[in-house]
Amino acid sequence: MKTSVAAVAIVIALIVGGVAGYYSGGMGAVPSTVTTTVGQTVTQTVTSTTTVTVQKTPTGVRPLKIGMTISKDGTFAPLTVGYEKFNAAWLDWVNNVRKGIYVRELGTTVPVEIILYDDRSSADLAVQLYTKLATEDNVDILVSPYSADIGVQLIPIAERNRIPLIMAEASTKEMWDKGYKWITTSMVPYWEENENGWAAQYFDMLAVKKVAKTIAFVGWQITWAIDTYSSGIALAKKAGLNVVYEKLLAPGTTDFSGVIRDLKAVNPDIVYLAMFGPINALFIKQANEAGFKPKEYHVVEYGAGFVDSLGALAEGVTSDIFWTPSFKYYQSDLLNDLMKKAGLSWVDWQWTELRMIIFQMIISAVEEAGSLDRNKINDALHRLQIMTVSGPLVIQPPGYGTIGLVPIQIQNGRIQTVWPPQLANATYIFPS
Repeated sequence: MKTSVAAVAIVIALIVGGVAGYYSGGMGAVPSTVTTTVGQTVTQTVTSTTTVTVQKTPTGVRPLKIGMTISKDGTFAPLTVGYEKFNAAWLDWVNNVRKGIYVRELGTTVPVEIILYDDRSSADLAVQLYTKLATEDNVDILVSPYSADIGVQLIPIAERNRIPLIMAEASTKEMWDKGYKWITTSMVPYWEENENGWAAQYFDMLAVKKVAKTIAFVGWQITWAIDTYSSGIALAKKAGLNVVYEKLLAPGTTDFSGVIRDLKAVNPDIVYLAMFGPINALFIKQANEAGFKPKEYHVVEYGAGFVDSLGALAEGVTSDIFWTPSFKYYQSDLLNDLMKKAGLSWVDWQWTELRMIIFQMIISAVEEAGSLDRNKINDALHRLQIMTVSGPLVIQPPGYGTIGLVPIQIQNGRIQTVWPPQLANATYIFPS
């Protein structure tokens, strides 16, 4: 079932009131105007709210233009607003340290420019803005915003205008069986009920540890959450767990009293929450107030302020992530450094690693293509075989990738990698 993002907008005020401190967690508000200074500069105003400063290019040579939106306002703001600062840190590195991207046809390196708009967590506005990026700003590459429900609506723009579109936190099953030619993503097909599944490593760990017997599933009826919810149920059963409760809720649900009563009756060892980070935090708070605390919560997403807003209630919560500092793959040190320069904590900004991987994809594809021609860049993206901060990435024929997730656990207020053994920097604790 596909649900419009507009249907979840009603939760904003409720989340702010229900999860004290959630929106104040992590970084503060992003200024309405951000100037990224890159080397010797010229300034070009690209939106009414954002000024991007790019390196002066040789005569007749233009920069590589990447177009994207993020959500500075609305439902997704607590999960994505930090990307603007990360973009600025990466731009400074790629242009001033790396000295741009080499384009073989031009015989020179070119600087990178990011054209960024605020989609305000609105799918309708995102469609308008991506149309502008494609037809007026004439970008070379598009990067999706957060949310598969928004991302899926942008594909016709990429296909119609023949512009490569890289899906960030916006991949879903229905994107990859339609024969689209202009979309790629680094992520595995996480909706599958096998080793590619969103929480596959988590359930592999539970199958080995044999510490839990029962599990309950609660999710919102939105595209991405349904994918992780359905895959999780199948993987839990394969791991030998007894699924004692399944409940998909209407988007916007913030009163979980009925579900919590049901859960108290079945008393599962683990409650698996497939909702947005702030909603997962709200659920845990309401359950605690109602006197219900399972042995473990597994949340498919936590995001900015989760640990601070829950305090001791966050202890022992598990989740899934594409990268942690325990990874020692290509440019992991650079990712750490860029996060610090951006003033972001990877504990709060859960999906920043996907943005880093996308930038790695873009550099590799443009240099492999040797051109700023969109067709050649798109072909190179679909042939990518590279090392990333999260390990080897090989783009598969439909356009999705091979980057999967690993389970983490919040221990003493810190995010620790607990599986697989070769990447773990802490021991999984159950019950928490």
